Amino acid sequence: MARVCMVAYTHYQFDSRVRREAEALVQRGDSVDFICLEDDNGENPEYHNGVRLIKISSKRYRGSDARMYLTSYLYFFMAVTFKLAGLQLKNSYQVIQVHTMPDFMVFVAILPKLLGAKVVLDVHDLMPELYQSKFGFSETHFLIRFITWIERISIGFANRAIAVHKPHLDALCHHGNPAEKFTLLLNLPDMKIFGNGVDDLPETKTSFDLIYHGTVSRRHGLEIAIQAVLALREKIKGLRLSIIGEGDDISRLTHMVEELNILDHVHIRKSVPLDELVGQIKSADVGVIPLLYDDFTKYMLPVKLLEYVALEIPVICTRTETIETYFDNSMIQYFSSGSATELADDILFLYQNPDRRRDLVANASKFNKVYNWEKQKQSYYQLIDALLEK
Repeated sequence: MARVCMVAYTHYQFDSRVRREAEALVQRGDSVDFICLEDDNGENPEYHNGVRLIKISSKRYRGSDARMYLTSYLYFFMAVTFKLAGLQLKNSYQVIQVHTMPDFMVFVAILPKLLGAKVVLDVHDLMPELYQSKFGFSETHFLIRFITWIERISIGFANRAIAVHKPHLDALCHHGNPAEKFTLLLNLPDMKIFGNGVDDLPETKTSFDLIYHGTVSRRHGLEIAIQAVLALREKIKGLRLSIIGEGDDISRLTHMVEELNILDHVHIRKSVPLDELVGQIKSADVGVIPLLYDDFTKYMLPVKLLEYVALEIPVICTRTETIETYFDNSMIQYFSSGSATELADDILFLYQNPDRRRDLVANASKFNKVYNWEKQKQSYYQLIDALLEK
């Protein structure tokens, strides 16, 4: 039985990737402690599906001020560094797995590594591209070059690293990181949670429900979805868009919905735990992912997309190179970035053509036969076991 400690600047119950990996280790008999943020709702169970949760009293910053992001990260970093050092002396962890962001969070494991623990850095996102997108910096800006250097030394410090898909790995290698350091693990849904498909909907259903869940920021393009709903509210009876999540664009979008007087058609709600979220997704007719194309989003393979596919929900999504690497035109209803008119046309088309919706679901399901967590879980186990053998 391996003794593993994971670290992430996240709320555990809401984060599908960290839960999937931690609980996979518990399922095979490993001992897993997880250091994470304290829940905002005050519900802080000691264990979740066998994973021991160690909560840090810190608020997750979701604003647009780069200095506040750094301050929030640094507070969590310092608190975890001391907490993990004490836990390492007590529990002698064999593996420390740190989930980004930020990349430098891996250095909380400096004492455990000195004491013999192996370190895995799970690179969820590309921080250089994120800051280029979020704050309008160019690739040559000194801050972006500094963040890229931090990424390289963070990956260099770890014994192994994880990339989330092939274009993501290509970008990390372009930044100067060695390909041989990485294991590729797609951010796939756990089919124990997301694998049951759509429940039979009542024949009397009179609404047409769109859904988006996850981070709510400008780069996710939700104002485009709201504009599309505005254009269609008289054409589609019972049209509703549910936005479930948190982020720095919530306030602006809420005000936009109020100003447009479409509160009956657009509902914005806070994040809910995964087990509750699944039921809400199942009641939807179409998943909408209106990403705004930029240096960061072009590398995204949104987990929400994979969750909709697993739950047999047809998807309308912005066309990007990364998503097209895994899904062709028969699997996703694509539209051009930033085009509310094109998105509205696609929503109306799917509303009027249930056969197209069924075809999208059937074709997208082919993805799950090639890429699924049950297969990738074995690669994850091999990664952990290889470190234990060293």
